[in-house]
Amino acid sequence: MKTILLKHLAQLNSGFTIRESIDNLEYGEVKAVQIKDLPKQSYQIDTDLLTGIEWRYDSKPQYLSHNAILSTSRGEIAAYLFKGNIGDKVVASNSFIIINIIEDTILPEFMVWYLNNAIAAKNYFSSVSRGSSLPITTVGALKELPVAVPTLVQQQEIIYRHLHAQREKQYLEQLIQLRHEYNNALAEQLFNEKLRKSS
Repeated sequence: MKTILLKHLAQLNSGFTIRESIDNLEYGEVKAVQIKDLPKQSYQIDTDLLTGIEWRYDSKPQYLSHNAILSTSRGEIAAYLFKGNIGDKVVASNSFIIINIIEDTILPEFMVWYLNNAIAAKNYFSSVSRGSSLPITTVGALKELPVAVPTLVQQQEIIYRHLHAQREKQYLEQLIQLRHEYNNALAEQLFNEKLRKSS
């Protein structure tokens, strides 16, 4: 298994600095990804939930391309996969570092898994992140990330197992919630029966 620096596998750029609060901008065709838009249950960004803004800047928007990876630049690293395309007119705010894979030896889904889960990646980020209360990861630091690259078959196996584990976690959480609701309903029923007998 080869270890290759991320800068040899991908192009990396900072997100766009949006000077105003997006909530104060008029609605437009350009959509912006903010930290608040990140999904809780997956690592894929849903374009339908993004806020549309009117583009008021002289520079041309750098729209996200299909399978672009957004990595948070503040706090603990978290990476998300953009499954839309340039036609969706989506830009990323400067809370993100944009990673576009340029080598066909690595799958974007595997790169997202590696950034979020690999112990080697976590150790690297803890050693290079600046700041204590809210660590900051720069584009330069991310470029130097060593990436252990398995074969494509192995990458697909890792992705499959990770997705399977995520589904199992969701099922267990749903089961726990249903059990909780059942026990609450049963307790309420017993309480009401006790009230009726005592009255």
